[in-house]
Amino acid sequence: MGIIVPMLRVGLGAFLGAAAGVFAAAGWLLIAGGAGLGETLLTVLALVGVGAVSGGLTGFLWARRTPPMLPHYREEHLRLRQMAQQIRANLQQMTGVKGAYPELDEILAKDADLRQKATKLRLQIERQAKRGLSWQDHLSVALDALREGTLGSFKRSEWIWRAYRAKLERELNALGRKLDHNRDGHMENTLQRAYRQKARELASFRNLERTLQTLENESTMIAASVENLLMETIRLSAAPRSATPRADALLEPLREQIKAYEQAIDEIYRVPQEEESETAWLRG
Repeated sequence: MGIIVPMLRVGLGAFLGAAAGVFAAAGWLLIAGGAGLGETLLTVLALVGVGAVSGGLTGFLWARRTPPMLPHYREEHLRLRQMAQQIRANLQQMTGVKGAYPELDEILAKDADLRQKATKLRLQIERQAKRGLSWQDHLSVALDALREGTLGSFKRSEWIWRAYRAKLERELNALGRKLDHNRDGHMENTLQRAYRQKARELASFRNLERTLQTLENESTMIAASVENLLMETIRLSAAPRSATPRADALLEPLREQIKAYEQAIDEIYRVPQEEESETAWLRG
């Protein structure tokens, strides 16, 4: 899949470009009218060829584009691409063969997918937290951080998440105390419904945080696998060719990491029924 999808995009781009060339040629024929057969044939072939090449190049660039992601995710992903290029060069030097190495394309695609999902989830968490916070909530977290001596160590997004989580926990605890001290039978059901609703809100928010942590952990593991492979190929590229292992064996850890990616995504999808709406965006 790592190389099939890009090739399909290149093929589709070339097909659409050729089709555009056909339409352009038809327009030229209508305008030129009485042009000779040789001139007409050369013009049609040129327009179709230019259209196909342009479309294929567009499809190639589209396949290699970096998906939208937060700046620090993009920086890490581009670093991973550079390492993959160096690994290809090292493998070619070791084997004397310029191989396709689809595992490298696959692992880069998985990393981009993880970072794109993490970007969407980070922005979703931040929007959800912002809507529910007041200046009193920010002040409360600031006082807590000041007492702990961690006031200057929080990033903006982490600050918002901590403030929102603390607010949900305070509201849940307050409802719990009201239930414990309630002596009014008419208020019991109302308080219980409010308590359950707030508990679901807190559980949902914590589930989003866990999902984000899973995505970021998997990206870290992919980066570690690529870095380890780069170090190994650098070490082996200096050894005699007869003493180096086959490229297929060297790429086995990447194949294992691709399987781990699939398992991680499956675990994210396997959520309780009441939390499915929170992770439905992942299926896109």
